[in-house]
Amino acid sequence: MKSIYLLFISLSLSASTLHMEYIGELSIFGKVAEASIVYSNDGKKYHIRVVGHGTGIVGYLTQHKKYIYQSIGVVKKNQLLPLKYIAQETAQDYNKTKVYTFDYDHNKTIVTKYKEEKREEPIYNVFSSARKTRSKFINEKSTKILDKVYDNDMVSVLFNKKNNLLNMKIGESKLLQATGSKDTQEGIIVHLVSIIDGKYKYSVILKKDYLKGGSAKVTFVLDSNNILYDAKVDGILFFGNATVQRELLF
Repeated sequence: MKSIYLLFISLSLSASTLHMEYIGELSIFGKVAEASIVYSNDGKKYHIRVVGHGTGIVGYLTQHKKYIYQSIGVVKKNQLLPLKYIAQETAQDYNKTKVYTFDYDHNKTIVTKYKEEKREEPIYNVFSSARKTRSKFINEKSTKILDKVYDNDMVSVLFNKKNNLLNMKIGESKLLQATGSKDTQEGIIVHLVSIIDGKYKYSVILKKDYLKGGSAKVTFVLDSNNILYDAKVDGILFFGNATVQRELLF
């Protein structure tokens, strides 16, 4: 189900502050998710925050988790340079956070994982055969260093003007790399399919799937202002197609 949430971040903006709402649907269930995106850029620093959560059947299947993605960085020559990328999953008794810190001077990325989870553990009593448990919060932390630094993350990659998506020609493909997962760090191939009535339609496929002869199942449409109009994932198991569309709030 995370693929639905990842669609929410597929857009590019250049405004100082913008707040948008999106609705996600599965063909056999209708509305299954909601997301909001807040983008701020004062010309020196930027902050992008994406919040998504499931509704209905998807909310149940994802244990009503909230997914939060943030890209925080500086603006240089009108281009975004991320300094920190944060991916977070939260629920009532669960919190998993992964923080990527970009060290451009040493060409490294520091990845720190935090996890807090409520678990039940047994209470043993030699004088009773009754099974009893008690709740306990478990905290875990780990750090690793990647010997590589990318100048995009999974949120900033399609916000960044330097990627020039609207300047692509029909039939042209572009390889983008983004911090956030092994697959996106290896590469994402974005292909401009068509331009109709000021709307730019792209297909997206992971580089590893392309090399294996796979076909793109993800498409998204940007309007002439570089803002996501809609996006689609074909064939999610037996659930059908997933779509994401912007609510017209402005």
